[in-house]
Amino acid sequence: MSVLLWILLCLVLLAGLYLFLIAPGRKRPDASALTGWLYAHRGLHGGDVPENSLAAFSRAVEAGYGIELDVQLTRDGFLVVHHDASLKRVCGADLRICDITFEELCRHPLPDGSCVPLFSDVLTLVGGRVPLIVEVKHHGGAARNAASALQQLGAYGGPYCVESFHPLAMRYFRLHAPDVVRGQLAMGGARQPGETGFIVYFALKHLLVNSLSRPHFVAYSCPEDHTLAMWLMRRCFHPLLAAWTLRSQEALDGALARGYQLPILEGFTPRRDGARPSC
Repeated sequence: MSVLLWILLCLVLLAGLYLFLIAPGRKRPDASALTGWLYAHRGLHGGDVPENSLAAFSRAVEAGYGIELDVQLTRDGFLVVHHDASLKRVCGADLRICDITFEELCRHPLPDGSCVPLFSDVLTLVGGRVPLIVEVKHHGGAARNAASALQQLGAYGGPYCVESFHPLAMRYFRLHAPDVVRGQLAMGGARQPGETGFIVYFALKHLLVNSLSRPHFVAYSCPEDHTLAMWLMRRCFHPLLAAWTLRSQEALDGALARGYQLPILEGFTPRRDGARPSC
């Protein structure tokens, strides 16, 4: 009997430790300005309009969508809006943004001929008309990118939140701007070869990095969110939830039914009142 009690005690302690590790932040800022929106992933792009371009962001604002975008620093400290570490997929140049200057970056335009935009120009364009989900990339240094993003967002008057796969980016906001709504990006499903190391993937999938970021919301890949970690997160902590990246009406309906308040869309026209362009 004593052995069984010890086993039971160990299981209870392990369960308690796991809940401690995945727990979100205790003090949650008001996020009401962020909910009730559909978010266009990297802007409302498609056709002749590239992702993460001023044209894509302008279309999203005009159509009444919130915007999800990505920020990272050039070598000379300009905060730009671009998803990949390299320019190869979008601009055709095998160069890492963190290794080149902004002047060099503008020599390799987006497919529509425009330069990869400065984050400050995007903030001016949006002007608080729709909410922003700002993903802080880790290329070139997560904390460095976070510090630059915070500096520019500090003077911005519109609604926004921040998120990142890298917990140290969100830890920076946790320490220096605790009232900014911050989110931890995570993923489910099978790990793709070469995408990320197994340990990092395991920690993200099971929300173990929350112990560093203590996020106000969790942004999880859908529909791969049927995990023990997400089940416990919903049942025990009831956090704000963001769903990425939803590519069909069925996926959107499923995410909303499971309680996601920040749906991030791409590649389809959601059912809404009035005609809307495709996300």
